[in-house]
Amino acid sequence: MWGHLNNQCPKYPRRILDKKQKLLSFEATNELSGTLKAVIFNQNDCRDALCRMVVIDELPFRFVGGLGFRSFCAVIQPKFVIPSRMTIARDVVHLYNSEMEKLKKELTKDDQRVCLTTDCWTSNQQIPYLCLTVHYIDSDWCLKKRILNFVQISNHKGETIAKLIEDCLHKWGIERVFTITMDNATANDVAVSILKRRVNGWEGSVLNGEYMHVRCCAHILNLIVSDGLKELHHSISAIRAAVRYIRLSTARVEKLSACVVKEKIDFKGKLVLDVPTRWNSTYKMLEVALKCQKAFERYEEEDSKYLQYFLEEEGGKKKFGPPSKIDWANASRFVEFLRSFYQATLKFSATKSVTSNCFYLELGEIFNLLKNLALTNDSLLLDMVSNMKKKFDKYWGNLDNTNLLLYVAAVLDPRYKLGYITYCLGCFYDAQTVSNFILKVQTLLRTLYAFYSKGEREISPIPKSFTSPNTLQRQDTLLSAFMKQKEQITFDESLNEVDRYLADESVNPLTPSFETLFWWKQNSIKYPVLSLIARDVLAVPISTVASESAFSTGGRILDPYRSSLNPKTVNMLVCTQNWLKSTNEGLVEQFFSDEDDELVQIGLIL
Repeated sequence: MWGHLNNQCPKYPRRILDKKQKLLSFEATNELSGTLKAVIFNQNDCRDALCRMVVIDELPFRFVGGLGFRSFCAVIQPKFVIPSRMTIARDVVHLYNSEMEKLKKELTKDDQRVCLTTDCWTSNQQIPYLCLTVHYIDSDWCLKKRILNFVQISNHKGETIAKLIEDCLHKWGIERVFTITMDNATANDVAVSILKRRVNGWEGSVLNGEYMHVRCCAHILNLIVSDGLKELHHSISAIRAAVRYIRLSTARVEKLSACVVKEKIDFKGKLVLDVPTRWNSTYKMLEVALKCQKAFERYEEEDSKYLQYFLEEEGGKKKFGPPSKIDWANASRFVEFLRSFYQATLKFSATKSVTSNCFYLELGEIFNLLKNLALTNDSLLLDMVSNMKKKFDKYWGNLDNTNLLLYVAAVLDPRYKLGYITYCLGCFYDAQTVSNFILKVQTLLRTLYAFYSKGEREISPIPKSFTSPNTLQRQDTLLSAFMKQKEQITFDESLNEVDRYLADESVNPLTPSFETLFWWKQNSIKYPVLSLIARDVLAVPISTVASESAFSTGGRILDPYRSSLNPKTVNMLVCTQNWLKSTNEGLVEQFFSDEDDELVQIGLIL
């Protein structure tokens, strides 16, 4: 029968006429162009692609058995034998192991030094998980982040956290750890102290791990602003009540949308109701509501029950509202004030760009804002600013409370170097304090330089001059002479790299689209040792958002319909998805353009 079907029956859809026959297929390289490619059906390749689709798109294993998917495959490629859900589950294990081996080779080659971030999360199964993410800058000066583990943790004690991270590092063969970024929980202090001893024992730390612990700056900023908004102004309460009233009914939402159209407001979004414990959601609520101010005022005229709602009591107290013109004016002031903190949080929480070099840039702006507002007689903001200033001084007021590496990162930004830090500190502290602190930063930079000079062997000697071979062949022309002069690099042998770097002219801070990593890539020959320091220091993440964003993936994978997945399977799905998306960033960005906005929102929920 099989012989008849495969060799003679013309109506059998899976009959192979010529196993070597290829078909021309159009392969899209981006949205606007593509190439023709000769392809041939391969069962294993199709199965591998299906496995990757299940992982990337967070599909349940039972998806492959669905009638719709089977009907689709019967049309698009009848030859494809659809695997069972058990087969797909085994394929996911194989894919996880193969991708893990690729990443392990990348992390251990060329003595790569890495930075870590970690955080904990509890699933809808009430199972606590710990996510460990690695950050590094590769030899091509590309910033990378990869989830290493998404594993179950028995409790949140420091010893337990340290043991899990240590086991993970052993599993991956990672010994050279530069920093670990965690939030301010006491258990994390214990965990870092234990890990510091372990990494020191492996001889993988820098300067005995003295600067290994980096506290999550986004978390600290969240504490500062939350303290200022502890006692909400009645104007905020009035707008919140109005937003809640609208969102209670679909008909009200539609009526407000009609008011938006009638008032000719250019707004197509939805109202945001804040979560009292998350200041950023309060900021977004006010920002969106202000865009619809005229619509709210018109709605008050068209809905007779609107005013009645505010006369009702809530928890034995009368509701604030409806919002008056004074309330809207106050809300505008609050939004203007909080915008600086919101933007700083976005920069601290970035995961696709360097963040360590922007720490003091944003810190100085916030310090300056609080200092100036504290000197005014603005009764609306005075209490809020006072509370925030106290919390700010607790965490960042004392210069010794911050990891010095973050100041070194600012120095290693060729736009600022020591000049900008010195100027900013001079605005807030006395001359002696500034002088002593700048000396500490310089000392640490020189200490790092001495450490990397001894520890890194693959450093070529710095030539006194460099001339392109093409230039030597064309010395008879003015252009070649000009190019020769331009390409020569002359160094003062009496100065080391640190002195030369600090003495060289800074890049204009207003240079559009300036890329710090690209600058270091171009100047790594000029500063061979200092560039190694920059690769490690600029890779330091100043927030745990990279790990927290994995909890969104975990929450989607462990939805109410798949809550029976065991922790080992969850770990494989979360990690593999992250690795596949990271290696296909162009394709992912094309079809998942809203991913950045989602991660930002996740990052702000601390």
